[in-house]
Amino acid sequence: MKKHILSYILIVLGGTMTAAAFGLFILPQNFVAGGVTGLSVILQHGIPLPLSWIVFGINILLFVIGWIFAGKEFILKTLIMTFLFPVLLDVFSQIDLFLPLAKDPFLSSLLSGCLLGIGSGIILRANGSSGGFDILGVVLNKKCKIPVSVVMYVCDCTVILLQAVSKPLLQTVYGIIVILCTSIMVNKVITYGRSEVQLMIFSSEHEKIRQELLDTFDLGLTFLHAEGGYHLDPAKVILTILPYHKINDVKKMIYTIDPTAFTVIDNVNYVGGRGFTISR
Repeated sequence: MKKHILSYILIVLGGTMTAAAFGLFILPQNFVAGGVTGLSVILQHGIPLPLSWIVFGINILLFVIGWIFAGKEFILKTLIMTFLFPVLLDVFSQIDLFLPLAKDPFLSSLLSGCLLGIGSGIILRANGSSGGFDILGVVLNKKCKIPVSVVMYVCDCTVILLQAVSKPLLQTVYGIIVILCTSIMVNKVITYGRSEVQLMIFSSEHEKIRQELLDTFDLGLTFLHAEGGYHLDPAKVILTILPYHKINDVKKMIYTIDPTAFTVIDNVNYVGGRGFTISR
């Protein structure tokens, strides 16, 4: 029960941040925007209604489509954002606290991209949905087997191109910066706390290193059977995943045992399975 309540709180928090990004920065500074909000900006030229009402109307239409074609289990996860986002967007659009930042549109694009990305990432981490074109993507994926990501990209790119035609070039460029920052921050938030390091060790002293990794550092490992590229000698390569704070100590251990060892370190954004997301 507590877990469900926490997830709803996170969805509300994430929704508040995304609405703030649009209401405080993107819309006041006339940046191009994707999603339902960007489509609403286009439609507002021909529909004499407040932007938040148009957003709400499109969200309701997509919600009904999702309810019919995507199933109740999925669509209920989008219910909060369907109704909450237009209200919050209207609230933040009335706040002019950050209007002075219009003098520095580049800073505004960075701030709005960070807000939008963090908010969207929080919603995704809570297993929620921001609604909008997400629903259309799920429906088309279910009915036509089109990948959700493809639907999202096509919808967003279409909306952005339609806005770019009628907006100055700089507003389009700043809008693209917002989108890039959003993408980066979403990935950072989704993988936060899960990032590990992959370490590969090429050494003739692999057995001593294996014992140290198991006994001293409490790390799991896998032997990969390899072959030298020059002499074609068979070799064993140690592959292990470890947290950042153990890197230096593990490297010292390796080079103490074998000063000629060859090591490769790569960042890993997610690790799942026994010992990580499943108890040993």
